[in-house]
Amino acid sequence: MAESINLMYPTFTNILHISRSSLQARLYNLDIISNDLANVNTTGYKSVRGNFQELLNDSLQNSGVKLDSTQRIMTQGSFQDSDSPYHMAIQGDGFFAVTLSDGRTAYTRDGTFGLDANRKIVNANGYPLVWSGQIPANTDEVQVTPAGHVMVSQNGTWTDVGTIKLYRFANSTGLSAYGKNQFLATDASGAAQAGNPGAGGYGEVISYMKENSNVNLGEEMTDMIITQRGFQVSMRAFQQTDQMLSLALALRR
Repeated sequence: MAESINLMYPTFTNILHISRSSLQARLYNLDIISNDLANVNTTGYKSVRGNFQELLNDSLQNSGVKLDSTQRIMTQGSFQDSDSPYHMAIQGDGFFAVTLSDGRTAYTRDGTFGLDANRKIVNANGYPLVWSGQIPANTDEVQVTPAGHVMVSQNGTWTDVGTIKLYRFANSTGLSAYGKNQFLATDASGAAQAGNPGAGGYGEVISYMKENSNVNLGEEMTDMIITQRGFQVSMRAFQQTDQMLSLALALRR
C-alpha cells in the first residue's frame, strides 16, 4: 500500500525537480522567442521552434521536461520591393550558395547581394555568390530572369553572362546555422542538390525583390505571454513546495 501511495504522490524533492526543469525549459523558450523577435525585420531570416520532451522516471511518472532540440522553420517570408537588380528573392524552394572565407559553401535565403570592387556579386557579409559568370566592365544595366540567367546591357545590347543555380536539401530543417542568415549542410540535411531555377521543383529567382523574415509577430508575442505565465506558475510551485519542505523539516526538529 505504501508503495502505491509513493507512486501516486510525488515527494517534495520530485516536485522541486519538476518545477526547476519547467523553469529552465521556459527560460530556453523565452531565449528562442526573443531571438525571433529581434530578427523580425532581418531579410531572409527563418524562425526557430523549440522541441521539448517530457521526462519520465523509472515508475513512468513525470519527472520534468527538457529542451530536446531546436527546429528551423523554413517557410517562405513575404516579399519586399527593392531598387537594386542584385537584390533577389526565391519564389518557392531553394537556397542561394555563397563561398565562405575558409572555402566552405554556405546556403542562404537572404538575397541582399551587391557588386564589390572586383565586380563579384557578394552578399552583405562580403561572401561571393556561387554562379557561373562575371559582371563585365562597362555594364549599363543588369537583370536576373526567373530562370536565374544574369543578363547585362552594354550599349543597348543584352547579353547572358551566366546562370545562378539554386540548391535544395532532402531535409532543409537539418541545416546547421552558421550565423548571419547562412547555413551549412549536415548529415541530417543531406548533401546540397543543385538545380536550375523554375525547373524540377526549384523556385524562381525574382530580381528587384527581397524576402522578409518569416517571423509571425502576433504568434511570437502570444507564445511569449504564454511562456511567461507558465514560468510564473512554475516559480510559485517551486516556492510553495520549498516552503512546505522547510515546514516539514522544522516539525521534525
